[in-house]
Amino acid sequence: MFRKLGSSGSLWKPKNPHSLDYLKYLQGVLTKNEKVTENNKKILVEALRAIAEILIWGDQNDASVFDFFLERQMLLHFLKIMEQGNTPLNVQLLQTLNILFENIRHETSLYFLLSNNHVNSIISHKFDLQNDEIMAYYISFLKTLSFKLNPATIHFFFNETTEEFPLLIEVLKLYDWNESMVRIAVRNILLNIVRVDDDSMIIFVTKHIKEYLSELIDSLVALSIEMDTFVRSAENVLANRERLRGKVDDLIDLIHYIGELLEVEAVAETLSILVTTRYLSPLLLSSLSPRRDNHSLLLTPVSALFFFSQFLLVVRHHETIHTFLSSFLFDNQKTLMTHWIRHEQTFCLEPITLSSPVGEPINEDCVFFDHLLEAFDTCQMDDSRAFYGLMLIYSMFQNKADVGELLTAANFPVLRESTSLAQQNLARLRIASTSSMKRTRAITEIGVEATEEDEIFHDVPEEQNLEDLVDDVMVVNQMPSDDFDLDDTSRSRFQSAADELPPPPPSPGYDSRLFDALASIIKAVGADENRIRPITLELACLVIRQILMTVDDEKVHANLTNLCEEIRKKLLAYIGQFVNQENLFLEWFEDEYAEFEVNHVNFDIIGYEMLLPPAATPLSNLLLHKRLPSGFEERLRTQIVFYLHIRKLERDLTGESDAELPVRVFNSEQEPVAVGDCINLHNSDLLSCTVVPQQPCALGKPGDRLPRFLVTDRLQLILVEPDSRKAGWAIVRFVGLLQDTTINGDSADSKVLHVVVEGQPSRLKKRQAVLTAKLVFDDHIRCMAAKQRLTKGRQTARGLKLQAICSALGVPRVDPSQITSSSPRMNPFRIVKGCAPGSVRKTVSTSSSRPGYYSANLRTAASRNSSGVPEDPTHPASSSSTPSFAARRN
Repeated sequence: MFRKLGSSGSLWKPKNPHSLDYLKYLQGVLTKNEKVTENNKKILVEALRAIAEILIWGDQNDASVFDFFLERQMLLHFLKIMEQGNTPLNVQLLQTLNILFENIRHETSLYFLLSNNHVNSIISHKFDLQNDEIMAYYISFLKTLSFKLNPATIHFFFNETTEEFPLLIEVLKLYDWNESMVRIAVRNILLNIVRVDDDSMIIFVTKHIKEYLSELIDSLVALSIEMDTFVRSAENVLANRERLRGKVDDLIDLIHYIGELLEVEAVAETLSILVTTRYLSPLLLSSLSPRRDNHSLLLTPVSALFFFSQFLLVVRHHETIHTFLSSFLFDNQKTLMTHWIRHEQTFCLEPITLSSPVGEPINEDCVFFDHLLEAFDTCQMDDSRAFYGLMLIYSMFQNKADVGELLTAANFPVLRESTSLAQQNLARLRIASTSSMKRTRAITEIGVEATEEDEIFHDVPEEQNLEDLVDDVMVVNQMPSDDFDLDDTSRSRFQSAADELPPPPPSPGYDSRLFDALASIIKAVGADENRIRPITLELACLVIRQILMTVDDEKVHANLTNLCEEIRKKLLAYIGQFVNQENLFLEWFEDEYAEFEVNHVNFDIIGYEMLLPPAATPLSNLLLHKRLPSGFEERLRTQIVFYLHIRKLERDLTGESDAELPVRVFNSEQEPVAVGDCINLHNSDLLSCTVVPQQPCALGKPGDRLPRFLVTDRLQLILVEPDSRKAGWAIVRFVGLLQDTTINGDSADSKVLHVVVEGQPSRLKKRQAVLTAKLVFDDHIRCMAAKQRLTKGRQTARGLKLQAICSALGVPRVDPSQITSSSPRMNPFRIVKGCAPGSVRKTVSTSSSRPGYYSANLRTAASRNSSGVPEDPTHPASSSSTPSFAARRN
């Protein structure tokens, strides 16, 4: 049952590794090998690993294991081994302790481990932290311990009598370590410490953490200056964007960490003062005002606006945000008492000696807010300042620190909870935008938060109060767009309830300069050679919608509506001249509409790229909505996106839904064919072919040879397979739009056509090929016929789609005669009664279990038909013995 361990003398090793006897054996191993040598090093490493394993087992299964571990003071053995400074053993000890504390589940076991002060002795041990492996396990061990801190365990770490707190003291020594992993771990440990609710510990911590907090804010200052310096000199290329993204991620992580610390009451006041006096005021506000000292270290306005907006998006501490925003909205430069200057290789904070700015009066009020309005000056070399100015306004609305009263005092249009006007406009804007609810979710959610009250409009039936309307609209907002019908009765209820709302009270005062600044961006879009990027216009439209929720000034609404109409017509005049001239206009319009449907204003993944100078070439690898256009195609594409945004904003202002977009050629009575449909092809012009896919697709793997029949209607290329159960019918195996089909012959084989069918772009995916295949026909005559049919069908389909686009845009249509003459047959299929021309019926039989029932009855019907054409199974005049068919999907 036992065997002797050679190097351990009288020790016998039990067979069961999960038992108290095995722990006794391991304790004996540690006792017999107190002095570390080369001979016993491996034995000790294995013993330490086994101790961690058996303690975790004992925590869950046998309490006597921990009793023995504490009774024999085995942690003392750990300390003795550590003091001998053997690196491999120290690594194993730290790993053992880390695993042990991570997996302990019972509080009693944890208390036993923390007793006798051995853990604090381990924390204070002088490890060789220059060894990367030891440092990794040591900081991980400290982080694991910090997660065990709570009011019940804090006194195992903090001695109030002697004022000793090894965990805090040792962690503070590592806050500026050169490894980012260590610095992040230190932040987490300190955050876990200050969150513990213990008065005596908090007093000790606040006394020792002041220097760390100051260094933390200084690191934020240094990171901001470093990033600004990089932005000033870097070109907008992929390598620089990757470096900039890393810097931005570090800065935003640091702001998030500061925001979490500000939510801890113990350090909030001290940290708030440091943030305001060392970062927000002397760096950001100084950079948003005229220079007062030639030695001042200032950021570019673009960087300052970016940092300001990121701070507002992240931090929610009421006092900090109110102090900063009140200075930004109301104060002059007298509030700037200190500034950052460069001192050799570092930065230092010094008092400002000059009493007035260089060339500017110091008593000018609202100098910082005026600088924000200047950011919208469209005469600038680029729109970066305008973009981040808009981002700053957006972040003010998004901030959760209850800044509504502050913005109202500054005559800033903002949602107020007690304003029924805000609720009315919110309902109207949201109802008017039901056709694109998903795109405006970021806008409307802000309004919902500001209007969540128990107020009921007494002139409206109780079941139609506005809160119900807003909740209902939110439900609609979360529905897939395919499931939402503009003609649904629920929308009528929303609209009628909104129309019955009481008249709003008089409009409050607001700063009209803000509307003028925002309107200047829309005006710039209509100017030739403007340097506005699509994402800037998208953000401007978002901010305008936010503000208009609370403004009930008919003049403002009318002016903006007229401006949008004027700019839309200018853009349309440019776009309209190319609709019927450019062969690729159809693809460009569809691609840009799909891009327009995507909400690009997502500040989790956007922002840093706009800091660099605007790129104007596709070689920058930036998407078109984030850069300036290059060449005719990109200029036209940009104008299309501008048009779509202005059109959407105009429709929202007037409360109209956009029924023309997205463009549809199919109508409600003529649905497109889908894969799996069963269609009647009797008397249709079929072409037998073998389909050989060249890439993976729905039909099969590359190289497969699939016998299919090629069919076309006015708009679609269809590959079908005969239905063995119903004569004259076939099952659709592939469908693609003819307008997106490319047809090429094969110079080496006259019986082969190369076909590429692209899928329609959408907000979820770009345009890409859904079928790349060879169509092999029986002879070259059939191949030529197929090529001619597909080519003419493509021309017809593109003509019909362009007609629909012309109707949506309001430009002259293509001559319809040119479209109809290009199609030899408008209705190539056997038309089932009730279907529109050029479509097919989705049919399926009623249930029947008799084999051959369908084919037998179809043959019978064919023999009774003098014309030789099988009767339509769905026709009311059909014989009672003929099966009826309903719309279905196979």
